[in-house]
Amino acid sequence: MFDLLIRNGTVITVDADRRVIAGGYVAVKDGAIAAVGPASEAEGASAARVIDAGEYAVLPGFVDVHGHAGHALTKTLTEHTGKWEEVALDIYLRRSTTGFWFEEARLSALEKVKFGTTTAVSMIGSSPRVDNLDIIDAHFEGAQQVGIRIISGIGSPNPPWPKTAYKWTGDTYVERIVRPEVAYENTAKVVARWNNTNRGKTYSFVMPSRIGMAPPNSPAFAIEQMREMRRIADEYGTRLHSHSYRGDIKFTYENSRRCLGPDVLLAHCTGITDEEVALLAETGTHVTSGPSTHAYITARCPVIELLKAGANVALCTDGNAPDRTFDLWKEMRTSQIQHRGYFHDAGLLPAGKVLEMVTIDAAKAVGLDHLVGSLEPGKRADIVLVDVRQPHLAPFMMPVQRLVYAASGQDVSTVIVDGQVIMEQRKVLTVDERQVMEAAARELELALERGNHFDKTLPPSTLWRAWRY
Repeated sequence: MFDLLIRNGTVITVDADRRVIAGGYVAVKDGAIAAVGPASEAEGASAARVIDAGEYAVLPGFVDVHGHAGHALTKTLTEHTGKWEEVALDIYLRRSTTGFWFEEARLSALEKVKFGTTTAVSMIGSSPRVDNLDIIDAHFEGAQQVGIRIISGIGSPNPPWPKTAYKWTGDTYVERIVRPEVAYENTAKVVARWNNTNRGKTYSFVMPSRIGMAPPNSPAFAIEQMREMRRIADEYGTRLHSHSYRGDIKFTYENSRRCLGPDVLLAHCTGITDEEVALLAETGTHVTSGPSTHAYITARCPVIELLKAGANVALCTDGNAPDRTFDLWKEMRTSQIQHRGYFHDAGLLPAGKVLEMVTIDAAKAVGLDHLVGSLEPGKRADIVLVDVRQPHLAPFMMPVQRLVYAASGQDVSTVIVDGQVIMEQRKVLTVDERQVMEAAARELELALERGNHFDKTLPPSTLWRAWRY
């Protein structure tokens, strides 16, 4: 007897044979996928719960391999002044509390689930907050409450050093000077506490803000930071995840080669040279591109060249601030438009490939492809059902193409993580959505007031002028 039987759906497996099974079924037992195939093979099978997916597409849950904690409460802030990064970093490093990070984690996880993402990477800000382990614990605990498969962590933040961090005690601040040694020590503590916990639903990677030159650091100090991050990852048997840009890959290859490799995932890689493309492919380093990110606006990530060279590339959202969402459906199409436009070739990044880049390729990028990323017996039951009874998806034929080109996160109806139904018919079952949103709004207001960022007299016309140019 199965725990859960999903039958009669259009099952898009993303397995090794890339099977699409019309009128298929997926059976779940003890949190894992027990069987996948045509519904006729499951006739007579019994289950504690049966879901009739006759008007749904059934897919593996999406994997968002790069994002930032904190962003759910800072999205669109100061959009009219262009000072988002300045305000966001001030909030993260000086004005935030455990309550801020707990509620932000819940809100972020809630948004991801509603869009069909079941596994997500979330750096603590951009790793500026390495001084206070309580807020990092709060972040993990908030995400776990929603039920998502979470990958998070900290690492050496961007310079300059030393940094000044504040801990809010309720009516005043306690100031602390943070030096690199604090980042090294606390990174190890976070990995030791959180990696591969919560029955395999929580992971902690070593997540420095940058792998590479990291100006204005001196080259010697940049190398020291990378080697410390590598040492910690090795000691605790976890992975490295960070940002890199033009020049960083060559610098790392020449000075700290072990910070490249199959257990390393680098975000953005914008503006990199042909030589660096080859180095990433040679070392087996994974790359993730966020098509909607500001990094991509500054320079292009050579996704097509990386794929041709043999590198594994996944898509990501990069978080949902200042001007994005956690909707990976949108990122698939945005990536297609960018690269097809650049090369004037409408055949690049076909629908099946970009779907792989948010499922099985993304799972490979975080080292979890043995657990998630496809619908195959033995893997964990991370499954999404998409309602195809929609005018923009009808008539529902050529399922992969129709979903990639036309579906959005709002079409996701049911989400299952580790065999547990955590959203059904768009209603999240693990938390009270309204309460999460209200609590998050309160935490944002408090943080803005602490930093004197919340100007309640700002007239609406100011924002309208920004919209109207």
